[in-house]
Amino acid sequence: LAWLSSRPCSASVRAGESVELSCYQNYTTLAFMYWYQQHPRNGLKLVASISTWMKNSYEEGYSEVKFEISRDNNGHSVMTIKNVTSKDAAIYFCLQNSVNSERLYFGSGTKLTVLGKTKNDKITPPTVAIFSPSKQEIQQKSKATLVCLASGFYPDHMKLFWKVNGAERTEGVGTDEFSTQNEGTYSLTSRLRISHHAAQTRNHKSEGSSIKGVVMGKNTYVNM
Repeated sequence: LAWLSSRPCSASVRAGESVELSCYQNYTTLAFMYWYQQHPRNGLKLVASISTWMKNSYEEGYSEVKFEISRDNNGHSVMTIKNVTSKDAAIYFCLQNSVNSERLYFGSGTKLTVLGKTKNDKITPPTVAIFSPSKQEIQQKSKATLVCLASGFYPDHMKLFWKVNGAERTEGVGTDEFSTQNEGTYSLTSRLRISHHAAQTRNHKSEGSSIKGVVMGKNTYVNM
């Protein structure tokens, strides 16, 4: 089974610096490798394609001067983005396939955030709030949707997840794909939908039963 791994998962650099993104794969007969760029709310754009026997081929608008790509062996490639600017902030993916295969193997991607040149760009943790479900939804749909809002954070690096009674919850969770920017900071919203029966059941549990949204080490509890 072929797999790809992108490293790091995320990176923050200041404008004017360089950053290295790595791609590893375990299936060394996959000769072709491609690097893609995806800006928020936009589709994938091919940066360049490389193979084990041909010179790197760059798409229009991209060049080796800016995006230097090396491949020290079949299983490892590095793309160095030089003199980064705010326009380079995006998610970068690597993809591989073989000469005669129609299968495409994508890496998990690296999210690149570009900070200002000066250290006045301060890293700001989020303010986290959870909003209780509406009575109307409970009455009409027998469902309860909780909303977690993480706001005022910078840079745009955020991992948000839900815990129910200490265990991470993925079922019924919907998190915005992209953060929203507002006056230099970001916000991110996630929703957890549970059955009204489950909410009622928690009302009868022992003290300490809780739902919480967890983001960058900050917890907000809602007792049900």
